[in-house]
Amino acid sequence: MKTLKGGIFMSRKLIDLDLLQSVFNNYENGMSFESIVEIVDVNLSPEYLRYMYNRYLTNGLYSLIRNSQNNKYSFQFKMNVVQEYLDNDISYKKLAIKYNIPAHETVRKWVNRYTGRKENTNYSPKQEVYTMKGKTTTFKERLIIVEYYLDNEISYKDCAKKYDVSYGQLYQWVQKYKSHGRDGLQDGRGKGKPKSILTPEEQREAEIQELKDRNKILEMENKVLKKISRNRKRDDKSTSKKIAAYETIEALRNEFPIKHLCQTLNISRASYYKWLHRKPTQKEFENKILIKEIKHIYEKYKGIYGYRRIYIYIRLYLHKKVNHKRVYRLMNQLNLKAVIRRKRKRYKPCTPQTIAENELNREFQEREANKKWLTDVTEFQLENGSKIYLSAIYDLGTGKIVSHYLGNSNNNQLVFKTFDKAVKTVTSTEGIIFHSDRGFQYTSRLFKNKLNHHKMIQSMSRVGKCIDNGPMEGVWGIIKSEIYRGSKRFKFESIEEAFQVINKYIKFFNNERITLKMANLA
Repeated sequence: MKTLKGGIFMSRKLIDLDLLQSVFNNYENGMSFESIVEIVDVNLSPEYLRYMYNRYLTNGLYSLIRNSQNNKYSFQFKMNVVQEYLDNDISYKKLAIKYNIPAHETVRKWVNRYTGRKENTNYSPKQEVYTMKGKTTTFKERLIIVEYYLDNEISYKDCAKKYDVSYGQLYQWVQKYKSHGRDGLQDGRGKGKPKSILTPEEQREAEIQELKDRNKILEMENKVLKKISRNRKRDDKSTSKKIAAYETIEALRNEFPIKHLCQTLNISRASYYKWLHRKPTQKEFENKILIKEIKHIYEKYKGIYGYRRIYIYIRLYLHKKVNHKRVYRLMNQLNLKAVIRRKRKRYKPCTPQTIAENELNREFQEREANKKWLTDVTEFQLENGSKIYLSAIYDLGTGKIVSHYLGNSNNNQLVFKTFDKAVKTVTSTEGIIFHSDRGFQYTSRLFKNKLNHHKMIQSMSRVGKCIDNGPMEGVWGIIKSEIYRGSKRFKFESIEEAFQVINKYIKFFNNERITLKMANLA
């Protein structure tokens, strides 16, 4: 742009004509443009200075001053320039210098308009450089082509034709070379500018961006690890590592590139897309329904059923034929386990001292009702430190609790009331074996008289042989483990809550609870 003081703007910096004249004088005295650029404060590349020098030789120094407005050329002037190009095959650059046209691209546009961007191709069987596809080249090849173009001052067309590259490629290479030198010809696709041509500010921005990208990768890896860990622990999904990986990618695909997620999880993108577009099999569809039913049964009975009882429930009440191994496998996937009571300590054997003989003699197999009754007393703790006691009579034949009674103290009345309730449930008690441990209530004369009155046969466990009353001990273990739900420190908040929960559970125990004996009915 022309200035009031006779200067020109080049690369957004004001260059005085006197300075430019000094540059040309130094070049004529033997200095190279590369050396002049390093010594003189001129923000121009050596290649562009060479081009300006050629214009200076042809049209003088003042031909380098751009007008404040766009140059206006007559139609006839344009036609003369175009005709000379077509007749003599002079390069655009030489024509621009000859006719003092600031940019040789202006000449190229005139020629393209005149020819309609159609050139005669009779002279060469090669594809026209304007329409041919770009050619893959190396850095060394690009450097040779650009240097040849600048040193010989030929047209883009001729140079492109010589090296069999497209016109557009050559033009871009030359512009990059003028702006950034040799580094501008490096292949920076997807990498940005070469670091050697970055300004200090651009270098800082590049370093900040690199740190951001690194943080993004670390964030992705962190989220992937958390997500895949949760997916493997999901209560409705398979624990397969690959399935968990696929689900993790699906969940994070909107936040991070799928390519990077697959690399982090060490799986191929092809396998992920194959999984994404898969169709569920019939077995997967059936398992999905079965999983819902298993969860419903488990939650309905508050976790007291394991896979065996849930298997029986499904066959007995839902009338579905399933294998117990399938139920076991699905419950493992759901991480559902029944409440398991703690193992009881073993007691050392001792010499038996009997008050009544062990008439039961561990013959626990019984199919008829009201043939063998077992009894015992157990305790439950409250949060205030006190206890309540449960006395119950269990029928080996039916597997049900005949009667039970709750009280605040473990005394004779607790046992007597339980016994009186039990005998009222049957028409005849004659011959029933009534088995108990050697608790003080059962060894009293009053209780012995009650048994004799009802013509029942008293049986007692031997000293230190709690297994003699094993089924009754098992009933206590079931009741406590299923009420406590595996908690070792369970305590009732109040007596009222304890009475309500225990009475409700014994009703469930007698009428609803699934037992393994029911498997024969399924």
